[in-house]
Amino acid sequence: MNLAIIGLVFDIIGVFILTAVAIIDYPHQRIFGEKEWWKRYWWQGWRPAYRNTKTLKWHIKLNSMVVRYGFIPPKHQWNIIGFLFVLIGFVLQLKSYLY
Repeated sequence: MNLAIIGLVFDIIGVFILTAVAIIDYPHQRIFGEKEWWKRYWWQGWRPAYRNTKTLKWHIKLNSMVVRYGFIPPKHQWNIIGFLFVLIGFVLQLKSYLY
């Protein structure tokens, strides 16, 4: 398969991710009371498969929502992923035209 076509597919996926993130704003909040350079955020995220801590068995529950913590809010995480898809697509297209 041609690298230009693969790059175009990566670009389309990246633009779709960036557009979806711009339309759907995922709610998150900052955890206060910590040092300014040690920012942490929390949000409620979907986790369909989880492991029970008492029985150590895996369960599947499609409407399972858990509180998740992280250094980067979910909106910024998806923006980074979308930008990387666009960047990889651009590099693949550029590489196909140079060789």
